[in-house]
Amino acid sequence: MAAEILKFEKREQPKVETPKAKRFEALDILRGLFIIGMLLANNAGDWSHIWAPFDHAEWHGFTMTDLVFPGFMVCVGISMTLSMSRRIGEGGKGEMAVHVVRRAAILIAIGLFLNLLPHFDFAHWRYPGVLQRIGLCYGLASGLVLLHSHIEGGRLVLHARPLAIWAAGLILGYAVVLKFVPVPGYGLGDSFGPEGSWPAYIDRIIPGIQHIYQGGTNEAGQVVYDPEGLLSTFPAIFNILAGLLIGLLIQKQTPAKAVGSVALAGLMLVIAALAMDSQIPIIKKLWTSSFALLTSGLAMILLSGLMLVMDRMGHTKWAMPIRVFGTNAILAYVFAWLFSVFLDVTGLAGMVIRWMHSVIADPYAMSFLFALGVLVICWMFILPFYLRKIFLKI
Repeated sequence: MAAEILKFEKREQPKVETPKAKRFEALDILRGLFIIGMLLANNAGDWSHIWAPFDHAEWHGFTMTDLVFPGFMVCVGISMTLSMSRRIGEGGKGEMAVHVVRRAAILIAIGLFLNLLPHFDFAHWRYPGVLQRIGLCYGLASGLVLLHSHIEGGRLVLHARPLAIWAAGLILGYAVVLKFVPVPGYGLGDSFGPEGSWPAYIDRIIPGIQHIYQGGTNEAGQVVYDPEGLLSTFPAIFNILAGLLIGLLIQKQTPAKAVGSVALAGLMLVIAALAMDSQIPIIKKLWTSSFALLTSGLAMILLSGLMLVMDRMGHTKWAMPIRVFGTNAILAYVFAWLFSVFLDVTGLAGMVIRWMHSVIADPYAMSFLFALGVLVICWMFILPFYLRKIFLKI
């Protein structure tokens, strides 16, 4: 009896399940809006007839479409805050660094592959691109996060102050280089031009004229720059860091309470960009410092509006069609690209456009409706993934 009383049994420790984090609804919708903007901008039916809001500014200036790509980069930064702050494994920062390099490499590889389609012309293979820029900026920004963070309680704690200093340094450094450092053979006479600016100059050397965007021409029709070139990648990192910092603020206050703070931060960045515009013009194709500030600020203002409606007021059901894109953004982008190549290679694009021209008198309306049709087809492709909760994670 005593022996039975004194008998020890090894019991399994009860499993403690960490409650699943609630999705940041406003972020999904903002990301979805930017993907929708990308698809509408990239699939015009007639490139000579595009409504102004759906076209990029010719050079100095800003349109609604100019916000799409940099705004998406802000979303990348906010997502990084949410994902990198979660509990990390026993591998710590080393394991996370391997994950970052792998993810950045996959994004770059997908972008490079898409640029080869449909002809696989390696002699004129464009190296820069949208996914390449996202991959590079994500990788470099993640490196700064790993450098300026520590592990506490199994979680990665990000240090906001040094990240903010890096963000300011990138913006100011890039502005100084473009404004005050002479370009060999051009001096300072065309510091913010398509040919005589530092980004254009470096693009023609690295990777070379044959490997940059063939539509980046000067008035003489010569290829001189790439809108996603090498040097202009560095100020684009600011957009991700701005997203990181605003993500930390949202985490600290919760989305419902951070609406005013996010809106104020965005407004301050917009004011700074407009004040800088006279000296550092807003140019998307060079990703100037003022452009990075303006787009980051506008993305935050849009986010604050969505947070107000979705997180504070609780109105979320209306956004389901947009959420389909926002939760599978990369898959939507890649499918849209492949579908566009398919339409061109098979000649279906030309057939549909000719038919639409015959029934729609306004060429601008026809061009937009064609892009809208591509958008709807992409949505129908992504919808089953959304319904089955299948999300492409790189």
